[in-house]
Amino acid sequence: CIEVTSANSLLLHSRPEPKTFSFDHVADTNTMQEEVFGAVAKNIVEGCVDGYNGTIFAYGQTGSGKTFTMLGPAEGEAECFTHELRGVIPRCFEYLFSLIKREQEKHGDHLEFLCQCSFLEIYNEQIFDLLDPASSGLALREDLKKGIFVCGLLERDVTSAKEAYNVLNSGWLNRRVASTSMNRESSRSHAVFTVTLQSREKKNNMSNIKVSRLHLVDLAGSERQRDTHAEGLRLKEASSINKSLSALGNVIMALVDITHGKNRHIHYRDSKLTFLLRDSLGGNARTYIIANVHPSAK
Repeated sequence: CIEVTSANSLLLHSRPEPKTFSFDHVADTNTMQEEVFGAVAKNIVEGCVDGYNGTIFAYGQTGSGKTFTMLGPAEGEAECFTHELRGVIPRCFEYLFSLIKREQEKHGDHLEFLCQCSFLEIYNEQIFDLLDPASSGLALREDLKKGIFVCGLLERDVTSAKEAYNVLNSGWLNRRVASTSMNRESSRSHAVFTVTLQSREKKNNMSNIKVSRLHLVDLAGSERQRDTHAEGLRLKEASSINKSLSALGNVIMALVDITHGKNRHIHYRDSKLTFLLRDSLGGNARTYIIANVHPSAK
């Protein structure tokens, strides 16, 4: 089992001897959702308003609480937006629009914001628009001006936290889930909710335009076949999930090596997920990974 030993460390009671792991922050079962948001997302949202891309991942075994951390206790219900247990994503919306309001009050008519939201899932290495259930697999493209984008992906204009949450909620109902032996409603896809923020500041008859993206990602749960007894379609899904999670891990480790001065080639194209998020993982982007761990996880 696992024991929280400090605000930055975990003790794994393993054999032949216990192991200690260190992190930027450790939240135990008594940690409130507001505290998690403050530790994880606040600086990333602030960076987004300043023009920096950001990504927040929830990663972990199926059934470990990723969706609860990101969304809250009752997806599909309007009360979840104001519930004290609401997760990282609705709190990001609230904080983002409070910052936008503050900036507009400070600069008046000289500063304008345009906020757009999209919501997709990556299922078996195919991209589907959760805001358009009739969409088939969408193509991932790269353009010199637009960067990496998904052809035909719907984007909705939003002007408030509640509007953004309504977009999230409508798409969440279309996400693929299935029952496994470890989780009654196991997410079978990676869900990526993206907020694109464009600011236009008018100064001395000139316009300064900044565009940033905030990716909020609920990853499909990692799992082992011997634990889930998956077969057929469930086994194919699990294989695709684990392959893309492995590619994500390789990209992150390569980025860490680069920060330590090593010369590494980063294999963004090994999965649709890493290629889609390329511009929000490397460079001056800000990334935070929430690792959800079940207290009794093996």
